[in-house]
Amino acid sequence: MAAKYIVRKRQNKILYLEIFIAVGIVCLLSINYYRVHPAIALIIGIVAVLLLISLFFANKIFRYTFSILFSFVWGTAAFLAGQYLEKSSDTTAWGISCFSF
Repeated sequence: MAAKYIVRKRQNKILYLEIFIAVGIVCLLSINYYRVHPAIALIIGIVAVLLLISLFFANKIFRYTFSILFSFVWGTAAFLAGQYLEKSSDTTAWGISCFSF
């Protein structure tokens, strides 16, 4: 009996979201901290997108480091959201944070 497999293309939507968040931070820091022109910051952002995508798919250590770093970012964001939801106890915030990490 033949098995029927459905082959779907992997979608890396969360990966691209994380890369664009990192690039947005790089652009904002270059504008505010280094006082570069916004057009040059846009060029820096485009180069950063290309660099992050190429490093992510070419280097295994960078892939794991990037994933762990953004897991901490999502965990911290979930912790802050949990503290906003319930102010009397941190148990909800820690539970949501561990779940999102």
